[in-house]
Amino acid sequence: MRGPWTGLLTTGAVAGTAAVLLPEVLGLDGRPPWPLVVAFRRRLAVGTLLASLPLAARPGPTRGPAIGTAVVAAGAVGLSTWRHRRRRGPSGIGTRELTVLGANVWLGRADPAALAATIAAARPDVVVLPEAGDRFRKRLLDGLDGYRGWSSAPYRTSVEAAGADDGPCLTVLTAAHLGEVDVALASTDTRAGWVVVSGGGLGAVRVLGVHPAVLLPASTPDWHRELGLLRPWLADPDRPTVVVGDLNATLEHGALQRALGPARPVTCRAAATWPSWWRRPFGVTIDHVLVAGPVGVRGVEVLDVPGSDHRAVLARLLV
Repeated sequence: MRGPWTGLLTTGAVAGTAAVLLPEVLGLDGRPPWPLVVAFRRRLAVGTLLASLPLAARPGPTRGPAIGTAVVAAGAVGLSTWRHRRRRGPSGIGTRELTVLGANVWLGRADPAALAATIAAARPDVVVLPEAGDRFRKRLLDGLDGYRGWSSAPYRTSVEAAGADDGPCLTVLTAAHLGEVDVALASTDTRAGWVVVSGGGLGAVRVLGVHPAVLLPASTPDWHRELGLLRPWLADPDRPTVVVGDLNATLEHGALQRALGPARPVTCRAAATWPSWWRRPFGVTIDHVLVAGPVGVRGVEVLDVPGSDHRAVLARLLV
């Protein structure tokens, strides 16, 4: 099979591979189900590249399509590598350590005793708990000394949230040594109710707890819109800002990259955060700590949370 048929096959292979691995090129990355596919882009791209290289090296009718597929897959690997690059921090970072912990507790199903033990061992200054409302907050604090907690649940006005104990809510805890901090609802235009903590022992630093809409076909427009709400919080190069939460997005997603602006993701490359029942190298990282302004990074860990479908992210920062 030669001539136009080979050309058609090559064109089809390139277009099909680009639609899956580089939907941004075709303007598909904002439409379901492509954002879900993009979350696994790196693995798909590497697998496609490895599978196509032997065919590309073998003479025959499949050589042209295989070469085209390999080129697109290599481009996708390059884009993925660029989006996961380490970003250089600013100068003027202080030496005071600030530790934050983010842990999605899966609609309150996480084991509060086990999570309390993790918090007691790590002693984070601020804890952000997506999918935790008043019920989980009270259960957790019953077994945890030295922390105070607030939930977005009382501020949610939707019918769905009004009757929910933990679901579309978010809880923050602060260590007692931070003193009288200011806790406020950061946005009334989000399903979970984002919470911002400032003042007290945090000084000039503000910590924003977030949980954008879940990435499902029906909620993709809300997912895009809520990720876009992060942009103004991260845009000030002079205000030390820390964003903690389940973003329902990986660094592969253009929507998150656009929201980041000059901010920097704090990531642990070897350990995915979701789903917790997959081995760490095989899942995806959708739980993040983002830093903007004069904030440095001392270290980051991914921790297991018994009972949850997510792993937690513990970041030790310098402010």
